[in-house]
Amino acid sequence: MLKGKELAEEDDEASVAGLERLFKEPEPIDYNPAIPIETFDVIITDECHRSIYNLWAQVLEYFDAYLIGLTATPSKQTFGFFHQNLVMEYSHEQAVADGVNVNYDVYRIRTAISEAGSKVEAGFYVEKRERDTRKTRWEQLEDDFSYDPNQLDRDVVAPDQIRTIVKTFRDKLSTEIFPGRTEVPKTLIFAKHDPHAEDIVKIVREEFAKGNEFAQKITYRTTGANPKDLIKSFRNSYHPRIAVTVDMIATGTDIKPVEIVFFMRAVKSRSFFEQMKGRGVRVIKRDDLRAVTPDAATKDHFVIVDAVGVCEQDKTDARPMEKKPSVPFEKLLQAVSLGNTEEDVLTTIAGRLARMEHRLTKGRPTSHCEGQWRPISEGSQSPTYRSSQP
Repeated sequence: MLKGKELAEEDDEASVAGLERLFKEPEPIDYNPAIPIETFDVIITDECHRSIYNLWAQVLEYFDAYLIGLTATPSKQTFGFFHQNLVMEYSHEQAVADGVNVNYDVYRIRTAISEAGSKVEAGFYVEKRERDTRKTRWEQLEDDFSYDPNQLDRDVVAPDQIRTIVKTFRDKLSTEIFPGRTEVPKTLIFAKHDPHAEDIVKIVREEFAKGNEFAQKITYRTTGANPKDLIKSFRNSYHPRIAVTVDMIATGTDIKPVEIVFFMRAVKSRSFFEQMKGRGVRVIKRDDLRAVTPDAATKDHFVIVDAVGVCEQDKTDARPMEKKPSVPFEKLLQAVSLGNTEEDVLTTIAGRLARMEHRLTKGRPTSHCEGQWRPISEGSQSPTYRSSQP
């Protein structure tokens, strides 16, 4: 901008994975009389956890203006840049209470290999795959080969382990994850890398047996349809039901119908995890949701399916508000009426009320009574309620 040159476009995946730009010296910026330093009184930078660094840091520092940063995932470096000057914060719990976001539940899937790793004994033949070319060859092991969970789908590919996770997801979907659903909710799966995403898509298509349109890989290395067209279809059309990505849809992509965020990769960065998790919090109108998921009543929450234990690590301040899922709503209210002010009780009630608000419709009371609340669905998830008034 200050030098009159166009910046080269970079995709999000490259900016996340590449290290070159972290060590590249940005071009120095000199004073430009055509754009004086007093041009702006206030500069607002969105996604400031990443937009205040590298070249843009020089641009922001060039102007003599007040600087306001907006981000849902501030890092320590972000606070340092703004001299710890936090003007306002808006918590996940407050956003749920205000109806801006929806809350979430966590469904954990464990396998023996993902928990403890495994060993292949000497003498067995194993398939070796070149990551870049995807060419494979069979080779006999001369020594025992042991691997730990961190090597899964990176140094070692165990298709049966992926298949076990996908089968469990398929079998528990309509009974425990989203009780009563017949359609597969819009599901976003995060894979470790592009070959891992291809393996997941292949196995999902085989296990669900609903055709190739049912599951699609959406990455920068796709060889089929344009990624932007696939994202548009995932957002607005019935197909695909399941999208598998690496980093492309992790940040800055708004797909409101997503009801399941599925982690099949670990995440080291706290802010990146928040961004990925945030793909599910978006609120959507009932009619818009039903246009792509016909059997969905409303989006009152989303579910994180965790196959790698990412939610068991301390990476987030936002936790599921449902702390007592097995306690009936009536008993929770009775506890509060008797003076119980435990945080777990209050946040559970707040989470239940937030879900009810998405499901309630305006009604006309038939008497002076407030009416009764009756559960419309129960399962391993917390029950949801609807007014008995007409």
